[in-house]
Amino acid sequence: MTQTAAQRKVRAKRARRPIYLVVRRLVDPTTGEELGALVPAHPIDRRLMKERKLTVNREVRAELKQPRNPAFHRLAHAVGHLMVDNVEGFEGLSAHDALKRLQREAGVACEEIEVDLGELGRVPVKQPRSLAFDEMAEDEFAAFFEGITAHIAECYAHVMLDEVRAEFWLMVEGRDREEAQCA
Repeated sequence: MTQTAAQRKVRAKRARRPIYLVVRRLVDPTTGEELGALVPAHPIDRRLMKERKLTVNREVRAELKQPRNPAFHRLAHAVGHLMVDNVEGFEGLSAHDALKRLQREAGVACEEIEVDLGELGRVPVKQPRSLAFDEMAEDEFAAFFEGITAHIAECYAHVMLDEVRAEFWLMVEGRDREEAQCA
């Protein structure tokens, strides 16, 4: 059976998708010893393991990473939505695209690459790193978030309506900025 290009693309993407595991205390049936074992975290992870023929007693090589805090990731995207909904020039972007724009503007979590423009020469360009859970550690994401929020405070907070600015500071600092100054 031949596959379409779209089907091959979906299959290749699924093959790269990480499998999330949870450490559970289990009893080894061969020794009776209680130990910590990695088991699929969700039904989709079980399915991915089955598709990749990762069966019982099969030895595998794995690179293990702890995922980032999903609430912190959602907070960053809420800041992206706030920018899209309230700051001129961000309308029409997705929250993620707004974050990538802020990342590039602030120069946080970016790699500088050179682009050859032919007769015009080589130009340095900031290439934002991936914000994906498996691509950026929690501490790096915290530095990214701190960098973009400092950039927003410096470059965009003055154009926000008072209630939007208050919402921004509440999201970023966990409290209203006026309350923080009074405390």
